[in-house]
Amino acid sequence: MIVRRAPDGRGMRREVVDVAERRPPDRRLDRLLQVRKQRLGRLERERNEARAHWRRQRAEFRVLKQRWRQHFLQAQEQWMAARTAFLEMSITNGEFRRAKAVYERMKKEASQLRVDCRQLLHQCRQSGVVFFDARREVMQANRQQEKLGMLRDELRAAEDAANAEA
Repeated sequence: MIVRRAPDGRGMRREVVDVAERRPPDRRLDRLLQVRKQRLGRLERERNEARAHWRRQRAEFRVLKQRWRQHFLQAQEQWMAARTAFLEMSITNGEFRRAKAVYERMKKEASQLRVDCRQLLHQCRQSGVVFFDARREVMQANRQQEKLGMLRDELRAAEDAANAEA
């Protein structure tokens, strides 16, 4: 409080001195960081789910591909055995025709397995794209989180320096 003499010389008049009150700290950046952290958690969860889905599909594809290869090799071996037996005259013409029909059926099944493999491969690749997109989003969100954290720390340091001077 400052005491001053009135201009007419009579008595003293008191004036209130303005003291800057401490402002409440701005928590908007902290709230933004919290929201971003929750978003980052959701993105990481989605990334992990996409990775698990992609791995499951890759495993399914690997199993199906092995089945196709085995089926293809069995058809070839059966056909080679039937041809060899026919050329050696150890089986009859009817048995050879039956073996040829079995070979054709096995060949169709192998080709259907091949088509299934191609479809599953396409789905697997799409799952990989989804996973890598989710991974890229998580990395970008992490970078943004780091930048916001650094900005918050700089603002607090500047505010503390300004308060120390006053």
